[in-house]
Amino acid sequence: MRRLFTVLLAAVAVFALFATTVAAQPVTPIGTFLDDNGNVHEADIEAIADAGLTVGCNPPASDLYCPSDSVTRQQMASFIKRAISLAPSAVDAFTDDTGSIHENDINAIAAVGITFGCNPPANDRFCPTRPVTRAQMASFLVRGFGIAPSAVDAFTDDAGLVHEADINAIAAAGISFGCNPPANDQFCPTGLVTRAQMASFLTRAMDLTPLPPPSVSEANLTRVFFFLDQPTGGPFLATTARYGHDPVTPEVAVDYLLSGPTAPEKAQTPSFSSTIPTGVVRNGPITVAAGTATVDLSENFDDGGGTASMTGRLAELTFTLTAFDTIDKVKLKLDGVPVTVFSSEGLVLPADGLDRAYFLPTMSDPLGAGIVAEVSPESPAWFEFVENPIEVRGLSRTFEATVSWALYDNDGLELASGFATTGGSGPEFGVMSFDVSYTVPAPELGTLQVWWDSPKDGAVTDLREVAVWLMP
Repeated sequence: MRRLFTVLLAAVAVFALFATTVAAQPVTPIGTFLDDNGNVHEADIEAIADAGLTVGCNPPASDLYCPSDSVTRQQMASFIKRAISLAPSAVDAFTDDTGSIHENDINAIAAVGITFGCNPPANDRFCPTRPVTRAQMASFLVRGFGIAPSAVDAFTDDAGLVHEADINAIAAAGISFGCNPPANDQFCPTGLVTRAQMASFLTRAMDLTPLPPPSVSEANLTRVFFFLDQPTGGPFLATTARYGHDPVTPEVAVDYLLSGPTAPEKAQTPSFSSTIPTGVVRNGPITVAAGTATVDLSENFDDGGGTASMTGRLAELTFTLTAFDTIDKVKLKLDGVPVTVFSSEGLVLPADGLDRAYFLPTMSDPLGAGIVAEVSPESPAWFEFVENPIEVRGLSRTFEATVSWALYDNDGLELASGFATTGGSGPEFGVMSFDVSYTVPAPELGTLQVWWDSPKDGAVTDLREVAVWLMP
């Protein structure tokens, strides 16, 4: 089976043969930053972010930390200045940092003797872009945090270094444990300090509590319905994953929905979009009684025009809420007023509430709203973290009520394939439900494909793809 989309983890991008390649970050950040998931220092990175010591490495988005980058001397100045809340200094200490965004922080640490420059004996330069070695890091921390000296010679590879006493001091204080576990009798003084390592050094020096990021599990997964572009037809309803809230409530799901697709989701190929206007807010809690959810939104939910747009936003809301086992139907209020006729398009809403069937084709209306694909996987969602076996669930209506499927790894190699019988054929949609078993040695981005084969010529028909994180 030929892949229409190729998802490359190395480039963190999604490609499509029918469109221009558009780079996009995975849209399921776990914690503050997108690029430190699974890093051994991640909990410490979260800790220093929570303490206000870092806002990331890619302003203004600030959703990356660049954990493997080396810490520069000017970045070290800012880390320490923020950590110990130094007052600014009016003295311009060095000649080579003019215009640096870190200049004020450099002057601040120079004023209190944390740094003396980089070109003795003149010491009129700071060398702001030079990477910091582990030995230099020790001295910065000892001076910045006032760490007491130690008589214990902690390591075998720093004898005679000007920084040796400071290295021993941070070892005694439990800030560094060495660089060669399990022996840890070496410090690797000339090794460069990465941003990830710096997070751990600062967390220990400040006695911060490491903050593990939110776990990835069904307990804090929300599947939100937006519209996804397709190579033919569409856009159709599709789910994307959101993590971070435990427990997941209808209010959480609607708030995610009203926030719209993320910037990466809108930039990727295929792209997500929403028919809901920006600026719509939820008014108060969502009540659920006898399987019906009543949601009150701001009056601008019906702004704009066009039957397709109005039907689309009702579908996004209805499908997102009815993904909860306790909700079958949705009633809508706008600024507290129950809605029976929606928008200037005059859409008459069922008195007992909207359900999914409202948007699906029937014998008397074979096209329906035209917003649900013939093969429509709901679970897993785009960029969901999945485990073996993948539970594929959704709706379909296909010839002889069967679908074919295939799962590919990040290199485009097939991991598994097969077919499944579903509950939908002819004009009626039915439930699609089957499991996909796979094996991968480590987490990677993969692609699930689902389609049906044309009875006329066997051609692949209504192919849908979902990019997922495959967990071992």
